[in-house]
Amino acid sequence: MPMKLFKCDETIPEREKHIYIKEKGEDTTQFLPSAHVETIPGSLSERGCSYCGAKLVIGGVLKDTIQLIHGPVGCAYDTWHTKRYPSDNGNFQLKYVWSSDMKEQHVVFGGEKLLKKAMLEAFAEFPDIKRMMVYTTCSTALIGDDIKPVVKEVEKELGDVDIFTVECPGFAGVSQSKGHHVFNMGWMTDKVGTYEPEITSPYTINVIGDYNIQGDTFVMEKYMEKMGVQIIAHFTGNGTYDSLRGMHRAQLNVTNCARSAGYIANELKKKYGIPRIDVDTWGFDYAKEGLRKIGAFFGIEDRAEAVIAEEVAKYESKLEWYKERLTGKKVCIWTGGPRLWHWTKALEDDLGMHVVAMSSKFGHQEDFEKVIARGEEGTIYIDDGNELEFFEVLEMVKPDLVLTGPRVGALVKKLHLPYVNGHGYHNGPYMGFEGAVNMARDMYNAIYSPLMKLAKDDIRGEQIKTVIPEEKRKFKESKVQQSKSVDITSTEAMSTAVNYAAVESSKVDTQPLLIPDNQPLPQDNEVQQSKSIDITSTEAMSTAVNYAAVESSKVDTQPLLIPDNQPLPQDNEVQQSKSIDITSTEAMSTAVNYAAVESSKVDTQPLLIPDNQPLPQDNEVQQSKSIDITSTEAMSTAVNYAAVESSKVDTQPLLIPDNQPLPQRPQIGGKFSAFLEQLPKYLGSFSTEYQLPIICFATIITATIAVKIILAVLDVINEIPQLNLVFELTGIGYLIWFVFRYLFKASTRQELAAQISFIQKEIVHGQD
Repeated sequence: MPMKLFKCDETIPEREKHIYIKEKGEDTTQFLPSAHVETIPGSLSERGCSYCGAKLVIGGVLKDTIQLIHGPVGCAYDTWHTKRYPSDNGNFQLKYVWSSDMKEQHVVFGGEKLLKKAMLEAFAEFPDIKRMMVYTTCSTALIGDDIKPVVKEVEKELGDVDIFTVECPGFAGVSQSKGHHVFNMGWMTDKVGTYEPEITSPYTINVIGDYNIQGDTFVMEKYMEKMGVQIIAHFTGNGTYDSLRGMHRAQLNVTNCARSAGYIANELKKKYGIPRIDVDTWGFDYAKEGLRKIGAFFGIEDRAEAVIAEEVAKYESKLEWYKERLTGKKVCIWTGGPRLWHWTKALEDDLGMHVVAMSSKFGHQEDFEKVIARGEEGTIYIDDGNELEFFEVLEMVKPDLVLTGPRVGALVKKLHLPYVNGHGYHNGPYMGFEGAVNMARDMYNAIYSPLMKLAKDDIRGEQIKTVIPEEKRKFKESKVQQSKSVDITSTEAMSTAVNYAAVESSKVDTQPLLIPDNQPLPQDNEVQQSKSIDITSTEAMSTAVNYAAVESSKVDTQPLLIPDNQPLPQDNEVQQSKSIDITSTEAMSTAVNYAAVESSKVDTQPLLIPDNQPLPQDNEVQQSKSIDITSTEAMSTAVNYAAVESSKVDTQPLLIPDNQPLPQRPQIGGKFSAFLEQLPKYLGSFSTEYQLPIICFATIITATIAVKIILAVLDVINEIPQLNLVFELTGIGYLIWFVFRYLFKASTRQELAAQISFIQKEIVHGQD
């Protein structure tokens, strides 16, 4: 069929040229997807930038090199720790990141001085590291910072360092593939041939396009060591800066990732005549084929076969175990570029899986040509796919597994589909024979793990219909239980509280609980400190009501009884009430009246307040907000005071006496208002009295600020390119004019002396 337009792309029909579904008998060259072209606006591309292709993919892998990014700190952070390429020197390249940390002022006035400072600081912090790569970014490229002269200055100043510049800002190309190309060509032009490596074997190779993801390079090194082949340089997995400078001494270039590193292999062939062979190192069949190619080139086929036999005997049975369980499983491969055609045949031939969809972020048309030729009929091929297209593809093919990077992997996991990290691996290495088993193991674990099924299924099932109403009921009850305080400033609320106290006390078949003789009554200050009353205890409440009854007998009025139609409170309602606000005279009268009625039922003598105990003052009552009556002592004090207060009031509202000071807040407000009114007068008298010191202080502050502003302006002016040179030339020109005008002849010198004498008299003596 011709190119496919997904439903999600109806608003951007240009995407039709980028999607192809393979059919029987179709000419792949006719229906090859458009690739390596500018992203269509609005398609939400998953591509990386050109700078990322240079730094993250290639340069940042080197294990002995400072990777300095000239730009904002975000460009450094976003290309650090996002790939798993270890090294055998303690993972130096993974531990540190370096940035010139461009700010707005550097974007305006230039960042070359900042770059030099950052380079010198980096070398000073790591004195054992003598190699550096400096990368430009979008911001530094846009303002035109020329980093190569700065690099030459630092190399000349330090002497024993070597620095490589990578001028590839993010906007330089349509994808990270541009960064691959720029790095390859720049290194070939500037560095290859500047170092002579030590040769230890008659068979030497460069391994190009291997980045040691989770130890892939170590697998290749093991195979080459068994075959007696010396690896001059790894471009760039577990590689060193100087080894890459000596790539011209290899006899063969073994290219693994042709998309990211095929350029330098071609250039080495053009300039030094080094032949190139391409190998696939993923999967059993491809690993065998690659080793046989290398052995045939050097005439050591027997060594290659020995290595193959050893590795197959060790891992073939393990791979067969996984093949039985993975055969027929459908997989999508959504990665960068060449892994589409590296992995397609390996998964289909070695494991019997079906690759049903592929997407490339930065592949070229030649990459699609290879993968389509290797793929099955009905497979979907997408260039520069986006999330909406991925959703539609997943619905179409319903895969068992997706091989992709963490960014798309997060999307896949939300759909409860198994996913394996195709960029950084789950548990690598994936290269070679043992890598094929590791990859099969990770795919098996992802597919057969119960985690995704458990996450997808609602294990509540039919119970949800009854569970939710029950949970709502429990939630409402818990909200009631959490209610901690009740403000009973009204008669009705207070009556309810005391009603419950009376009911509870009547349940106790004993004499009323009186305060013991040896128990002192609380003092006034103790009443001030009590904040809340807990009336959940029958014993405590009985004590409170006893004492309230005594006090109420002093009041010459009929007690306020609770109406018959008012229900007594339930137990759980009383349990929930935690505090009582007794600031209202009416409420307190109601409470004590009812307590008096209840106390008349008790055949006992009332406990009176001793004569020597002072009654609390009115303002103390106003400050008391809540009283804790969890103890007998506290409750006695509270109700005693309530009874006394009620006796003072003949149903009139509680007024503040004339001799009682106003609350503190109005007093403070009045003082503050008076202070504000007098503030201008205070300031005026202060400035008149201390006029001279104030002027001196203000002069010093003004002069300091002026000097700082002048220095800042001069510093900014000095950052403007070429402006400092203009000032220097102006100064030199003025100096030459001054010498010829006043110092060259005797008459002009006398004229200058006369002018100086005149100015001196005018300043010192005030003479005109």
